[in-house]
Amino acid sequence: MKTQENTPKMVCIVSLGCPKNFVDTEVAAGSLLCRGLGITGDAEEADLLLINTCAFIEPARKEATEEIRKAVRWKKKRAGREIVVAGCLNQWNGAADLRKRFPEVDLWTGIDAVERMGELLARPHLSAGTEISAVPSYLYDETTPRVLLTPGHYAYLKIADGCDNRCAYCSIPGIRGPLRSRSLKSVLAEARALIDGGVKELIVIAQDTTAFRRDRGEKNAAAKLIRELDRLDGDYRFRLMYLHPASVTDAVVGALADAEHLARCVEMPLQHIADRMLLSMGRKVGEKTTREAVRKVREIARCAIRTTFMVGFPGETGDDFETLLRYVEEEKFARLGAFCFSPEKGTPAAAFPHPVPRKTAQRRYERLLEAQNAISLAANRELVGKEISVIVDSVEGRGKGFGRTELDAPEIDNQIVLRKIPTGMKPGTFARALVRSAKAYDITADITAFKEE
Repeated sequence: MKTQENTPKMVCIVSLGCPKNFVDTEVAAGSLLCRGLGITGDAEEADLLLINTCAFIEPARKEATEEIRKAVRWKKKRAGREIVVAGCLNQWNGAADLRKRFPEVDLWTGIDAVERMGELLARPHLSAGTEISAVPSYLYDETTPRVLLTPGHYAYLKIADGCDNRCAYCSIPGIRGPLRSRSLKSVLAEARALIDGGVKELIVIAQDTTAFRRDRGEKNAAAKLIRELDRLDGDYRFRLMYLHPASVTDAVVGALADAEHLARCVEMPLQHIADRMLLSMGRKVGEKTTREAVRKVREIARCAIRTTFMVGFPGETGDDFETLLRYVEEEKFARLGAFCFSPEKGTPAAAFPHPVPRKTAQRRYERLLEAQNAISLAANRELVGKEISVIVDSVEGRGKGFGRTELDAPEIDNQIVLRKIPTGMKPGTFARALVRSAKAYDITADITAFKEE
């Protein structure tokens, strides 16, 4: 622990999980700085290690547990070090048992404590205990101190927290609490401030962005938000994540079609396509409506789709999986992720009969990704010799760097290796690039033109 007077306590932050959780980390960082604490990326010079956790599925909890173990080893190396474990893991229904396993942790905090993190950690010595609400209700707004921890040219814009969809397999409503939306005024005020601060790409996120303001009884609020974001002044684009196919209304599709600043690839997790699986999952829509939502987003809104699918859900037969596989091969989604069903304690699906053997689920997962690999390879090879639009994410020197197309969200999708980057070009520049070579998930391209700042 620092002994010099006026020397701030230094905090090293580890942020796990999704972009929605990452925004909580940024709010916590803002709270720390407002209370006079310092932030460092070097754990060895830190007095306190803050781990913001994810608990969505078992692999996420294993990652969080391993980070806690590493923190315990770090703590033992020097007297006075402290550990705080924050976030979703503490709202998970198995958290009490986990806390017993790690008595070395000085403080456990839940979602509602994120904006109070500076207050809690500024104490000279932490009092071992918990700061966890039974049902989270916290929601930040445009006035909340927040430190952007992304590169300066893109930022996440969280419009809501929690979820009311209650899919049979999902623990998020129990962890993050019920849906609670920010006001449209608040979201737009933050968006303007981010653009004025140099952000070129706003990534709009929530558990379900199309449910925006549904908790307030408002209709077509998501469509209105899309239109209002598109009307902002500046050289920017916004990326829409996590649309639910049940909420892809004509109003939403029309707003997407008209938006000039929209990155024309939206994230729409579908989870499956077989009717009986969608019904069992509690997805609110069946095969016909899901297919129609995909068609409208592609044909009317002119957007590519990034999606995710789940295999191995209880009761999934070989025929169900083959239906899914054929659908993926037919639709040729721009980007696709997949995962195996994980039974989450407290969710209805955890008690469903007819579980799929783990090896069977793994084989199905691998076949799905093999199909997507072939789709992605063919699509990328079609680009060779053509010019594409990119945003420059980093400049590494000697005319090289990395970027993304409109299809690619940062930290999730493909990166493009960029060459012939002009001297002085900065991250966040929108440019044109000529594709020289392509693999399934890698493209190399030469910068040919760009917008002058």
